[in-house]
Amino acid sequence: AGFIEAGETFEKGVAREAYEETGIRIDEDSVQYIGSQPWPFPQSCMIGFVATADSVQPLKLDEDEIVEARWFHKDEVRAAAAVEGATMRKEVAAAAIDADPDLPLLIPPRGVIAR
Repeated sequence: AGFIEAGETFEKGVAREAYEETGIRIDEDSVQYIGSQPWPFPQSCMIGFVATADSVQPLKLDEDEIVEARWFHKDEVRAAAAVEGATMRKEVAAAAIDADPDLPLLIPPRGVIAR
């Protein structure tokens, strides 16, 4: 997540933020808009994008911005996307982990741009 600088395109902003926070260089030509939602800061809107990066790049986290990051296989993401409910709720998360102890991640529910 980040902010677009004055005069910066969305594509350049996505590439800059990805690099600043994770050390990963993305293919700017691959950046695709996926959606938006209001954000609880004045005059802000969260916008979401997907982009392509080479997963052999090592992650170099800005620990002031990111607590943890890693590469996931698409099958792992599919499994996480199959979890129903608000995974930020403790009981939903616990039920998901109980049902599949090997589940490598939980993701926000449908309708949330962070998904």
